Amino acid sequence: MAEINSNRIESSLDQQRILITGVSGLIGRILFNYLTTKYQVFGLDQHTNISPKYQLEYCDPIEAKPILPLPLDKFFQCDITDRIKLHKIIQEQKIEIIIHLAAIGETDPDIEKISRVNIEGTKNVFEAPGVRRIIYASSVMTVFGYLTREPYLSIMNDTFDDTTMLKDLRKLTIADDPPLPDLQTPGNIAYSQSKIIGEQMATDIVKNSSKSIICARFGWVNVYDQPGTTWARTVWFSHRDVCLFIDKALQAPLYISGTYFAMSNNHRLWVDLDDAKRDFGFVPQDVAEKL
Repeated sequence: MAEINSNRIESSLDQQRILITGVSGLIGRILFNYLTTKYQVFGLDQHTNISPKYQLEYCDPIEAKPILPLPLDKFFQCDITDRIKLHKIIQEQKIEIIIHLAAIGETDPDIEKISRVNIEGTKNVFEAPGVRRIIYASSVMTVFGYLTREPYLSIMNDTFDDTTMLKDLRKLTIADDPPLPDLQTPGNIAYSQSKIIGEQMATDIVKNSSKSIICARFGWVNVYDQPGTTWARTVWFSHRDVCLFIDKALQAPLYISGTYFAMSNNHRLWVDLDDAKRDFGFVPQDVAEKL
């Protein structure tokens, strides 16, 4: 749901400088390669090469989509928990828009690190000086707790009957369904809770400043850009739709802030995408079809 602040001043997007944190991750690299054809884009990460997570998890070069190298003149090596260095880079480069992707994932064994980086680092990004808009990569995992309840449990267990249940499937909405974190593992708990806290921080900052923050609850993005065959295909987010969502969010008026589900238009999709369509015209182009 959008929050309105009529005192904000609009400016031409193509004249603004965009910083992508977590640019060495999969989504970061997808967006960098896409947005640099249209905008002035810079990348920031603690890794200079593609994230070790993706080097380890996605090792099939035949099936995986190629990930292009990052030009070093557009890259800054920095940990987002280093507040002084981060803010210095943002000020020196005159950054006005941040796409904040940097985070520690749920598979990291260091639970304290997940919370520290994802909360403290995000706070540093949100409080960066001179920034007009932030697009924050939250996660659909902020509502994975609903998967312990019907009818969402049946979707996860693949016992969902399309014939009798699909027409009555109530999709989760931002307005009516509060966050419910994933409780499957300690890492999942820490990660999903850190994203919920990030959304809460964003709400507080928007209320008390002129910044616009769009929190995007991203669905499942994978290096193969395919929905796969598990229940996760219900929240699949294609590379094309990731780029489309960010494009629309970048072009939205600066009075738009809020939290939005962001994924492709999949069979058995159990979260509602209408808020993003209403507020800035995001209509996904791809779909994970019925198997």
